[in-house]
Amino acid sequence: MSAQHIENLSKELCSLDDLPALPHVALRILENIKNPDTSMHQLAEILAMDPPLSAKVLNVVNSPFFGLSRKITNLPHAVNLLGEESLKYIALSFSLINLFKKSQNRLDYSRFWRKSLICAVVSRLMAKQVLSGDAEDMYLLGLLHNIGMLVLAQSRPQQYAMVMEKTDSQDMLLHHAENEIFGCSHMEIGAFLLTEWGLPAGFAIPVSHHHYPDSLETSDSRYRDRTRILHLADEIFVFLYEDNSALQLALVKDLLEHYGMSETIKLEDLLNQAFHQIDPLLPFFELERDSSMDYLKILEESKKELFNLSFGLTRKVQKQEEHIGTLSRLAYRDGLTRLRNFQSFQEAMDREMAAIERYGHTSILAMVDLDHFKAVNDAHGHAAGDQVLRSVGRFFTENIRKSDVVARYGGEEFVLILSRTPVDKGFQILDRLCAQLAEMKVEYKGKKLSVTMSVGITRMSPDEPLPKSELLWQADQALYTAKHQGRNCCSLWSQT
Repeated sequence: MSAQHIENLSKELCSLDDLPALPHVALRILENIKNPDTSMHQLAEILAMDPPLSAKVLNVVNSPFFGLSRKITNLPHAVNLLGEESLKYIALSFSLINLFKKSQNRLDYSRFWRKSLICAVVSRLMAKQVLSGDAEDMYLLGLLHNIGMLVLAQSRPQQYAMVMEKTDSQDMLLHHAENEIFGCSHMEIGAFLLTEWGLPAGFAIPVSHHHYPDSLETSDSRYRDRTRILHLADEIFVFLYEDNSALQLALVKDLLEHYGMSETIKLEDLLNQAFHQIDPLLPFFELERDSSMDYLKILEESKKELFNLSFGLTRKVQKQEEHIGTLSRLAYRDGLTRLRNFQSFQEAMDREMAAIERYGHTSILAMVDLDHFKAVNDAHGHAAGDQVLRSVGRFFTENIRKSDVVARYGGEEFVLILSRTPVDKGFQILDRLCAQLAEMKVEYKGKKLSVTMSVGITRMSPDEPLPKSELLWQADQALYTAKHQGRNCCSLWSQT
């Protein structure tokens, strides 16, 4: 949706007769905010114009929200002690809360203002930790950051009912549903309204991006941090008042980490302070106290649930990793003999050839074929043949070094790499293995089966570097020679 469309819609919505005019006191306070030259005495005079408002402000001044050690009995004293920034935002919040009265739409006004108040207090507390001098601004921002919802709900009640229906029936995020119906969300509408009221960019810009702080393109770190605090305050409210609190706690912690605030803002301390400040304020905003709410208890229970959930997920991930590891190993192992398979051998040979080139040592490549293996299958069945193959696999594993490689090449063929082994030594080792295998008996259904092997040997040398295919061909030709020499023997590749 274009920026021009959003601006036109915002102007239309914010100028409708259905929207109430700002109270005179609120207008005077806004003028006071815009004019930095106004005095503290003038603010006290403005507040004195509305006695009920003045009484509410004094009640808040003497509440745990400010934590004063002695009671304040008049507005000039309060302004002198706390400063005009604090009091004008408190006063403005009381003026605005009655501005939008409940109307015939599906918006829960009580929940809306409860959320706004909680976000205001939480934003103020976080700002004290991470934003120097911005705490009172953040109180007003927290209170007004969702005001676009009120504009949309009051100016277009039927369409906003459709928005609420989408959030309920389709489990859609509110601002996504607003975008579908209106072409913009409460963020843009709220930012426009604050600008119309004359509040500075430090208010409108954070409101316009508070659901997506990372999308805010600005070089002003204060705007960015204000937007992030609003986002965090929103998510903390969700943690306290909606389901899946354990997962929401994980999200809040992740956001604190992502925004670089995890060392400064301690969630337990934040919630403890927030609870003691919010609870006394609720009656002033015509909101009922909820005796069942215990922020620290919610936090503690969510921590336990998150731990249990994390532990369960960790075990599940571990089991999956173990399963993946098993599958990975199986992918490189022959299912019958548990030796390396053809693919694994190819990779091992590549590594050995690279090591030979780098370090200059000699290794032995040997092709092995079990003699008369078909006769075993024909005489005793394929199960007997499988037992022979498994036994030969164990034989090789038990009789070669861990640094050597043995693999089932296919059928009754095996292949070996004797690493860092000269030709004469390699021939002796393989000749000895031939003799040992010939003496071994394979037990199968009470029978003792004999097995022998023929071995073809070639040298892998840095002096005569050859392609892998050529080396395998040489070993295969040497194996062919061994078979023609009567089997159960070794043959070394020779060009002659």
